[in-house]
Amino acid sequence: MPPPPGTKRLLGKGLKFCVKYPVPTNDVNASLKRFENDVRRIVTFLGKEDDNNYIPELYIKSGWPFDEVDDEIEDALSKFRAEVEKRQRRYRRRRSTNLTPLQWHLMRELKKNDYYIVIEADKNLGACILRLSVYTKRGIKEHLGDTSVYKRLSAQEAHGKMQALKYQYRVFINRFRDYISAAETTFLERALKTYPNKYARFRMSLKAHKKPWKMRPIVCCAGTFMNCLSKWLNYQLQKLKRFVPSYLKDSGELLKDLQALGRLPPTARLFTADANSMYTCIDTEHAIAVISNWIDGLPLTEENGLNDFPIDAVKSAMGLVMRNNLFEWGDLYFLQLTGTAMGTSAACMWATIYFAIREEFLLGKYSSELLLYKRFIDDMFAIWLGSNERWIEFKADTNNFGILTWDFDDNLSASVNFLDLTITINSEYRIQTKTYQKEMNLYQYIPPTSAHPPKMMKGIVYGLIRQYKLQNTLPSDYINQSKLLFQRLVARGWDKRLIKSYILDADAKLSNPTTNPSTNNTETLTNKEQLFLHWKYHPHDIPRKNLRQIYDETCKDIFEGIGIKKLTIAYSRAPNLSSELTRAKLHQAPGKEASKYYDGELAN
Repeated sequence: MPPPPGTKRLLGKGLKFCVKYPVPTNDVNASLKRFENDVRRIVTFLGKEDDNNYIPELYIKSGWPFDEVDDEIEDALSKFRAEVEKRQRRYRRRRSTNLTPLQWHLMRELKKNDYYIVIEADKNLGACILRLSVYTKRGIKEHLGDTSVYKRLSAQEAHGKMQALKYQYRVFINRFRDYISAAETTFLERALKTYPNKYARFRMSLKAHKKPWKMRPIVCCAGTFMNCLSKWLNYQLQKLKRFVPSYLKDSGELLKDLQALGRLPPTARLFTADANSMYTCIDTEHAIAVISNWIDGLPLTEENGLNDFPIDAVKSAMGLVMRNNLFEWGDLYFLQLTGTAMGTSAACMWATIYFAIREEFLLGKYSSELLLYKRFIDDMFAIWLGSNERWIEFKADTNNFGILTWDFDDNLSASVNFLDLTITINSEYRIQTKTYQKEMNLYQYIPPTSAHPPKMMKGIVYGLIRQYKLQNTLPSDYINQSKLLFQRLVARGWDKRLIKSYILDADAKLSNPTTNPSTNNTETLTNKEQLFLHWKYHPHDIPRKNLRQIYDETCKDIFEGIGIKKLTIAYSRAPNLSSELTRAKLHQAPGKEASKYYDGELAN
């Protein structure tokens, strides 16, 4: 049975393509209620000292409805609401959409299709459509059927495990509340109230670049109380990255290191390495032990601002998060037995720190051979000065740590691809770089018909041109990459003259940075000094300038009197094809539940 007609054209738009509904989809009443409640919050706490009970990374809104305040403020809010509702009605009439009737029908049909499932491919390779039966069988064969890694639980066992986790979570909060801030405690307590019973969900993406293709396991932990604990753990582990010499935030950081090297010794050569299934190949108990010992040996002092680092709480959280990855898949429930808890917020820093402990030994033993050594989670890059024999020894030592192993380049060389860079030692023994893009990249840039804000592409072009200028040592490579961007955007439907103007404008600004206004002196405002009006974007909804004009006419002068200095219209994106076509929760056709495939009752 072939995919429904029109599938290729719909998926070819890209999963980031935003759907333009016939009428705006923003819930005006919800936006205004949130706005009004924020104003009342500011008035309620006016004149009271800030209790520092706010950490942006660790914050869940209380949802507390604040009482009405003084008449002048309430009158301004009423006028603002009335005028917004009045003007917004003009934009409620139906307009043309950016999908054909066939595509609308297909989008709705594929969301819960009994025969097909739409998933994302790795490495920017777009959307894929698979038979649901193939997807389900692959999930079991390649991942969940491995009983050494995943333990299947009955629904009753999963429920019991969930209740036990809640108890352990509460014990954690009560045990360590004197060692963490009030903001952290509030965050953890609100997490349990907000997400008391939601399970993480297993899903997969397609490794389309592999031959034969395989499935990548993903556990969607968002919106669970255990992931909130993982967010707290990540917040704490992030403070320790200063003690990881190999830590690399992105390729931009690597470029700075490379540019500072100057002329290299004639013996210099390059190599890269990739970890083999890093997350699942980090033995949980080994990692907890070595990371705990590593933290104990760190200089956590008042001088570096880490004298109050909650060591015992972090150790306890590592055990709770990494030993208790409980998730559902269709009508099945599983507990991950070993490896990094997939999908959890702390996974990246946990994995980064874990191998950094081995790197302390490697960087010491091979200090004279390693001119530069950097790692981005499971991708390693180095400049090697030693012999081939010592490199073989280095590889053996790298692969002698727990059960984690690394795949190295076959040979040391003068040119390698790493992240989004091609790094080369030129004839003058200097590092030269250029932009690297994978051969299978589909370049599915957002087309002009997508329901994005009008200046969105200008910002994207500026960011890419800036990236190309930094990445390409030779002007000819930079120019070539800019031309390719132009061609690819035009191929996606953008107007030639518009894209040309965006690229030339970006190049001019980057070539003359002194003409760009500095943002270094921008005042940082507190959450009592700025307001946000949250609004879901739609091309034919009330414009931003109109909303700001209404605010200026009804509220600005009065709100400035209570210390509010700025209003921001905070747009959220319109629904895109990813949200309309893919799901974290596995759709199961009647009679073809995941358990029947797992138990061998179904073969197709």
